Amino acid sequence: MPLLSVIIPVYNVQDYIGECFESIIMQNTDCMEVICIDDGSTDDSGKICDEYAKKNANIIVVHQENKGVAAARNLGLKLASGEYIAWIDPDDYISENWFEIISVKLENSIDIVFFDYTLVRNKKRIEKKFASVSQYISKDFFLEALVLDQILQSQLWQKVFKKELFEDIVFPENVICMEDYAVLHKIVLKTENIYYISESLYFYRLREKSLVNTVDVIKSINCYLISKERYQYLLNLGVSVSNLGYLMQALGVCVQFYKTNNNIRQKHIDELNECKHEINSNIKSIIFNGKCNIVLKLKFLLCYLGLLNVVIIMYKSLKKA
Repeated sequence: MPLLSVIIPVYNVQDYIGECFESIIMQNTDCMEVICIDDGSTDDSGKICDEYAKKNANIIVVHQENKGVAAARNLGLKLASGEYIAWIDPDDYISENWFEIISVKLENSIDIVFFDYTLVRNKKRIEKKFASVSQYISKDFFLEALVLDQILQSQLWQKVFKKELFEDIVFPENVICMEDYAVLHKIVLKTENIYYISESLYFYRLREKSLVNTVDVIKSINCYLISKERYQYLLNLGVSVSNLGYLMQALGVCVQFYKTNNNIRQKHIDELNECKHEINSNIKSIIFNGKCNIVLKLKFLLCYLGLLNVVIIMYKSLKKA
């Protein structure tokens, strides 16, 4: 049994998947299997995966018709035989010492190991740090940071998990976004120990046309519903967490609503009103929340005062000028 199973959901990333594979091969270890789920790619992504699998015995490739990233994740979990699970997005890559550093902690039977990452946008690189020192993190603190969605986001790729934590966990295949967000809190609730590595080990590529960064009002509504469901789930269990995370998603719905055309707007008036109600009902706690930065507070305040639409129209006009 390998120590680690790396799962890569693949869809139309022919320009990036090679760099991803090269960074994995560079780890030079026999303790790791790599499972690629080609989710019906229409470019050469699947072919490139097959080429790497022919040259590397630890790379397994499965091709399926397009079912979405959640279905690809679920299939990858079924096939994984490692003691631990790691996730790598196919347009990203890892540092040359990624496995060397995390494996030390995995051998100590840590439930979740997470680490810093570097944001890659065109030629710019910005390191994103959680803290300055490597340390054990309490489950309560980790969960609070996760739900707050500020210095710790709900991506899978920044974390390595004991496989047993995924028992009874299924990524929802009926959602168009945030399938990881929908389950990560349930995984964290099962943990006993979490360790943070204060080192950037992952390179997250920000692509304008990627699924994650393509935002519209329908996707924003889905994100809001998933985030609110997570907040309510934890609240019902008696777990004290901030409501700022799901309120930020509500704000996102309002922003996208005012950016879209009138025909689409008419279909989502009820969702807009619900999100505005949530913001208006919590505006005092938002304004006095020390973890909410001044720019974000200003956006919330504009929404509360009914001026968000005006600001977005002015911004559009200035961009066209």
